[in-house]
Amino acid sequence: MKSRKFRVGLIGGGGIAQAVHIPGWKNLPDVEIVGIADVSEATAVKAAAAAGGVKTFSDYRDLLKLDLDAVDICTPNKVHTPAALAALGAGVNVICEKPLAVSTAEVREMGKLADKNKLKLMTAQHQRFTSSAVAAKAWVDGGNMGEPYHARVRAMRRAWLPPSPGFIDAKLAGGGPCMDIGVHALDLCLWLMDFPKPVRVSGTAKTVFAKGHDMPNQWGEWDRERYTVEDFATGIVHFDNGATLLLEAAWMCHQVEDEELLAQIFGKKGGLKWPSADFATVTNGAFAQGTLKSPVSVPHPHWNEIAAFVDCVKNGKPSPVPWTETIKVIGILEAIYASSAQGKEITLKL
Repeated sequence: MKSRKFRVGLIGGGGIAQAVHIPGWKNLPDVEIVGIADVSEATAVKAAAAAGGVKTFSDYRDLLKLDLDAVDICTPNKVHTPAALAALGAGVNVICEKPLAVSTAEVREMGKLADKNKLKLMTAQHQRFTSSAVAAKAWVDGGNMGEPYHARVRAMRRAWLPPSPGFIDAKLAGGGPCMDIGVHALDLCLWLMDFPKPVRVSGTAKTVFAKGHDMPNQWGEWDRERYTVEDFATGIVHFDNGATLLLEAAWMCHQVEDEELLAQIFGKKGGLKWPSADFATVTNGAFAQGTLKSPVSVPHPHWNEIAAFVDCVKNGKPSPVPWTETIKVIGILEAIYASSAQGKEITLKL
């Protein structure tokens, strides 16, 4: 890596970019944000001001003409693939908001191009960088769980449906809560399970409340005519090692909690919950349980994921969230949708 500052451009300057990505990049002393591309001029100008008055572009292909070390993609889901392919084709490393893509074919195309061009490709799964995740991973890697045989993943909201078209229009989002919040808990759970290979998936995806029910939404009104994704999905996953996983995801449901983002893993030696980091096991023939304490404080997991990405690019380390892991996450979500549409179990070949 050159001695000058690490130069990054942002593709997409909306809410997630302004709220956490731009502050994360600015927090690193040896990084320079040099440009922001967004199809909305007003959004680009606002994001550029937050970044320190950098150049703006309406077309990300013009941004890629700058001398860049990396791009950070924060667009609606369906733009992830063309933007990432353009950047990787131009010789630029990529960190991209989740989901990396909405199909395994797209993930594979990105990954192979990154590998061919010897570039880094990372999905921005910031939950891996939370304090509780760091503690849970250390506990699992220490052999305390043993072989996992079952897991539960929940990404369930009472009434927090994001009204932006980028979330509710299938042409832009590619999916509803599965792709938006389910991807977080599923990635975290598979990471703690050491990413077994999924082989069979059965699931359903449906719209229960979002098309006409009187359920109030804590983020306000949304365009019901434009709403073309699910608001609830569930699936059962079978892995090649015999383990199973149950997933539930919703933006609207009748539950007490405003939001429950949960991964619970049952192993032959112990069990673990995230994000509480509660564990249960047996010690010397007696039941034992407790709450794990993180060895480090992580006040800004988004910032930490960005720092880890820069470190991997500068020092030739593997991607902290490699596409070979992400493709299993997307493969499961893709199969849930396929199973729901076809009314049968889907066999995965990843």
